[in-house]
Amino acid sequence: MKAYAAAVATVLFGASAITAFAPSASITTRTNGGVANTKYSSALGMADDEKVFDQEAYIAESKEMRLKYLEEQAMFSLKIAVENYGNAVFPNAMIAGDVVITHLLHRMGYLKDGAAKVMVVDTFHLFPETMDFLREIEEFYGFKAEVFCAEGVPVGDKAGYDAKYGANLWKEDIEQYDKVCKVEPFQRGLKTLNTDCMINGRTRWQGFERAWIDQFENAPIGGGLAKCNPIAYWTLEDTFDYIAKYEVPHHPLHAQGYPSIG
Repeated sequence: MKAYAAAVATVLFGASAITAFAPSASITTRTNGGVANTKYSSALGMADDEKVFDQEAYIAESKEMRLKYLEEQAMFSLKIAVENYGNAVFPNAMIAGDVVITHLLHRMGYLKDGAAKVMVVDTFHLFPETMDFLREIEEFYGFKAEVFCAEGVPVGDKAGYDAKYGANLWKEDIEQYDKVCKVEPFQRGLKTLNTDCMINGRTRWQGFERAWIDQFENAPIGGGLAKCNPIAYWTLEDTFDYIAKYEVPHHPLHAQGYPSIG
């Protein structure tokens, strides 16, 4: 146990910096004048040539423990969101965090029985692979997403969108583009589905404004949506570690080096 503690301290502080914290053996002798003379020998020296522990195995085990805890914590928050509210809705952008949440909702049976609804906003400017990937995970997990797009345009009708709003709206008026293709369809989708709790993949590492979010945010006074952030405490590394561990279906562009899919 002492050797293990010394090894951990060495990793954290360096061998030269931790002598004062190391267990030590003392040898007391007496001089001719009868004055005690005590010499100290650091116990670290006894373990210099010994392999105290397997560092790689320790790191792997620590990650495993962390993922297990994060998974249980996320599933507990999803249980509360789905079972304590009447209409929990998950707006799914199919980014890395969102595919983890999709996987967890499936494992808990909430996709199959429709207890949690999945909502997707098609901006007509997504990567071509994105909507194809949606169809893949719908088949894989056995659910059907509710897709919303610009008002007055049938789902999937890019030509209809171009005719109504203009193919270059995103270049000519980015604020209007955001309103038409993102904000309005998103808000309409939540309203159409009678959402009272919105599940989303926001995390603390995603910038200053999200640095202190918790797994739940209360609905504003006077009404509004409750928000569930099941992976609020996950890092990006945690997310991809989890995807790898459980072979979670994920967006094909991640394999091409895209860390996020907008």
